[in-house]
Amino acid sequence: MDLVGAWVVDETDAQALERWGNVVLEFDHSGGLIYTIRGDDKDEIIILRYQVEGSTLITDQPSAPHVERTQFSFTSDGVLTLAFGGVPSRFVRTSKPPTRLKSSAIH
Repeated sequence: MDLVGAWVVDETDAQALERWGNVVLEFDHSGGLIYTIRGDDKDEIIILRYQVEGSTLITDQPSAPHVERTQFSFTSDGVLTLAFGGVPSRFVRTSKPPTRLKSSAIH
């Protein structure tokens, strides 16, 4: 199992939904990560770079460099668990991310 693809917050994870809201994580094969915060009127997009070291996801935002390290794992049924600040949040793979509204990119 790998991170490549689109992930949304698991709708059964009430704590993650409250903490993160309606977000989409889109990992590509070349180390790019698009973090989309879906809004009512417009989406906010954050462009990141990522790499994986063992069970650690390392992300960085090139326009405002700050490395973040997050532990991750996959359940047997393919759910991605990311432990942001040690607090686990569940994400499920989606074959087609929700349609984007008007977007505002943050690089």
